[in-house]
Amino acid sequence: MKSVKPADLERQTRLDPAVRLVLLTGPDEATMGAVANHLVGLAGKEAERLDLTNIQLAQDPSLLAAEAASMSLFSPARLIRLDLTGSGDDSLAAVEALLAADTAINPVIATGASVTAKSKLVKLVEGSSHAVAAICYQPDRRALVGIAMAAAQDQGLRLANAEAQLLVDLVSGDQALMRREIEKIALYLDAAADRQRQVTAADIAALGAATHEEDVSACINVALGGKVRELPDMLATAAAVGVAEIRIIRALAIRAMQLARLRAEVDGGAHPATVVSARSSGVFWKEQAAVTAQLHLWDSVRIARLMSRLLDCERALKASGTAGAVLFRKLMTDIAHQAARAR
Repeated sequence: MKSVKPADLERQTRLDPAVRLVLLTGPDEATMGAVANHLVGLAGKEAERLDLTNIQLAQDPSLLAAEAASMSLFSPARLIRLDLTGSGDDSLAAVEALLAADTAINPVIATGASVTAKSKLVKLVEGSSHAVAAICYQPDRRALVGIAMAAAQDQGLRLANAEAQLLVDLVSGDQALMRREIEKIALYLDAAADRQRQVTAADIAALGAATHEEDVSACINVALGGKVRELPDMLATAAAVGVAEIRIIRALAIRAMQLARLRAEVDGGAHPATVVSARSSGVFWKEQAAVTAQLHLWDSVRIARLMSRLLDCERALKASGTAGAVLFRKLMTDIAHQAARAR
């Protein structure tokens, strides 16, 4: 099947039994997570969930097809969540086996922010009648405001444009967090479809989105911006407020993917500021100045090396008994020094 839009999948009211695999990729991890959660929810509250990774599939290419054909002993339905790191090409054989299998009764929902539209995995999915792919890009601010207002309406809330903008800015454009905040506001105001409630700026401030997105963004911009002296204090602050190291690495990987895509346009002759300010850039407005500066510091070769090291670091952080935390701090320091030398 051809690629579909994430919004098309969010509008689904049931899982299509003909679709064995839904592949969600792209730089907007928030949208990707929201769509994946919606699809998982369609399987039903009593559905059994099995979590797999591409590392497991690389070790056993027959595993995915076998699990997709296995009936649950304890639940009426079963669903597989596949977490992909890197290009996802190491799971290519497993996905080929799934799509070629005689039987597959359990749908697979796969997510991978680092899987590109040109990867072998996406091409395989697009060429199959048993799979769909959706690439998730960061909506611009105007679109996010509309999404917030629509989500609020579903919860029985009347959210005006000004308050919607306030909420979008409060969560730094994170759709998943924004939806959770809307659910909290609905509970706070006792709203429902038959009990419409007006949301005020005071309501939003009272609940105050408990987010560390600003801390994560600050770490990313300090490292990629080459601000070596600021890095130790920034990492200490992030650790003090509970920001996990792997969260920073994943956010860096998403930014690196974004920089790689934008850098290709710059290498084609476009000016960094023009590329970043375009609606198609997927850069949240608060981050445009930082991303523009980073495009001046990071060329395509450096970005490719960065993405490889980020993947290695994420694997180390996931593995038990490794010096992942030490590798994390060294990588963050190396990134900052590399950017500083490019100034």
